[in-house]
Amino acid sequence: MNNHCFLVLIFLSFISETAFCSAKDSVDIYSELTEKQVITVTKDFEVKYYNERTITVFSNEGLDHAYTSLSYDRLSKIENFQLEVINPKTGKTLEKAKLRDMSDVAIYSTSSVFDDNRRKYYEVKSGVFPIKIKIITETKSSSNFFLRTWIPVHRYNQKIKNSSITVNYPKEIGLRYKELNLLGTREEKEEDGMVSITWEETDLPIQEPDFEEEDDHRLLIAPVKFGMEEYSGEMGDWSGLADWLYKLNEGRDQLPEDLKKKIHALTDELESSYEKVEVLYTYLQQNFRYVSIQLGIGGWQTMSSEEVAKYAYGDCKGLSNIMKAMLAEVGIDSNYTLVFAGEDEEDIEVDFPSNQFNHVILQVPTDKDPIWLECTSNLLPAGYLGSFTKDRHVLVTTKGGGYLTKTPSYKEAQWNQSKSETNIKIDPQGNALIETDMQFEGNFAEDLMYVKNNLDERKQKDFFNRTSPVSGLIVTDLSIDLQHQDSIPVAKTSYKGFIQKFTQNTSKRVILKSFMGDLEPEMFQSNRLVKTDSFRIDLGDNLTPESSLEPLYFQEEGNNIAIVSKLDGNILNVTREIEIDFSDELEDEAKKELIKKINSKAVKTYIFLKSDIQTN
Repeated sequence: MNNHCFLVLIFLSFISETAFCSAKDSVDIYSELTEKQVITVTKDFEVKYYNERTITVFSNEGLDHAYTSLSYDRLSKIENFQLEVINPKTGKTLEKAKLRDMSDVAIYSTSSVFDDNRRKYYEVKSGVFPIKIKIITETKSSSNFFLRTWIPVHRYNQKIKNSSITVNYPKEIGLRYKELNLLGTREEKEEDGMVSITWEETDLPIQEPDFEEEDDHRLLIAPVKFGMEEYSGEMGDWSGLADWLYKLNEGRDQLPEDLKKKIHALTDELESSYEKVEVLYTYLQQNFRYVSIQLGIGGWQTMSSEEVAKYAYGDCKGLSNIMKAMLAEVGIDSNYTLVFAGEDEEDIEVDFPSNQFNHVILQVPTDKDPIWLECTSNLLPAGYLGSFTKDRHVLVTTKGGGYLTKTPSYKEAQWNQSKSETNIKIDPQGNALIETDMQFEGNFAEDLMYVKNNLDERKQKDFFNRTSPVSGLIVTDLSIDLQHQDSIPVAKTSYKGFIQKFTQNTSKRVILKSFMGDLEPEMFQSNRLVKTDSFRIDLGDNLTPESSLEPLYFQEEGNNIAIVSKLDGNILNVTREIEIDFSDELEDEAKKELIKKINSKAVKTYIFLKSDIQTN
């Protein structure tokens, strides 16, 4: 190498490091990625995945960006893994690894889970930076039922220098895709019946942890024709996918004779369909337990009803399937239904028919609204799905096809009600004994189900201590009673406790701190709230109100607040009624500001003059 070339390399290195430092002034960059992916679908529905990536890691935080995890099961295999760690300053290889060097674990590791899903993984460790890591992986799947979504930006604080994906597929099988927020190029070509489409992204914006997921760059891909073992189908529309799922599980709903007799003994004397659904759903909850099972044809084919009956357990597929079979035994039709479940999860892409589901529930059609059943829950009443699957588009499977519909949002008033009655007795030092009875209905009762069934007595009390409208509450006695009114869950709670310095006393006045409680954003998961709170406060002495006891009313855009106060001797009675109905179109920040405004109107401070001041 001559001196001129050496000086040029030093200059280029200086420019690169300067650019990196400049970028770090505005956003941290932990790694830089160049990646090439190739997906090849064959005529027999086999899929080969090839991935080649080069990651330059600049700091210890970027080591996670080089983490490699490859899953495999009965339908998929890992063909190749090669890794090389290089010091970019010297060009020296620091580490090499192959497939045999990867660790191997089950994806589900609890003893209550049956599965054939496993994964191999490899972690790079280094105390020297920067390092360059070259990784090649090759995997193969025997089914094209699911084609991986392409997300070119894998990690926060990662610079994407260049990322591309090429999908090769037989024209007769077909391919559909949906581009979301892509900024680069797409090139398509066809030769000898094979179609090849390449997407390429360059110098994408660096994402930080506060990045909005809906703005992420993604490419959704799905086949038109697909196959999984001996079952083939088409998913050009939702009906085609539903028809395939129906056929996959057809004939797996036979019940043993002893269970049939039990079912009739439970339901033959009942008149209404809802009563029969409720009784059989309760029987399911009390006699079968949920176990996550990922066996069978890609984890998609259900256990047979006979197996579930024999072992008294099943996953979401198996429990929904046996519930469907039990209903059929008493002449009630129901539909096996797929949903993408999870707390606060985004809805599916409704205009892109494809496998976007991770859970199964049951739909029971009626002359009015369907009855929805979450068959993995042993707590929810029949007809209430809860936050795990509410307000989602779901795929209902029926013979010969199916359709997309939506689960209830539970926004109506009856699903979002709470009321309380509180007695407070204040001693001369301003401390208070407090007794409260509360009733939560619908969505609010669901939270209490978790508290009742998953927390011990001490943690249950801690929950009410933390969520009390008045800070400093110490709960001494507590009871939680879970019930339901038809499909509406109800939680009735009672507690006793005490609060130090409930009032603020001066030489002349007694001031009641805010005791009604603020509204929190968590109360508006369904954008609706109907809340009534009544307080009976024994002030201990006859006091003269210095602040107004006139009723307070606030009305704005369908949101109503009323606070009515009355002093009867030494007893202050206060009732607060709140009814809120937010628009579903309201953005989160706007909602927070509106809640803040409502809170400023929904509280009242009470000031009283002491009796000796009155005499003077």
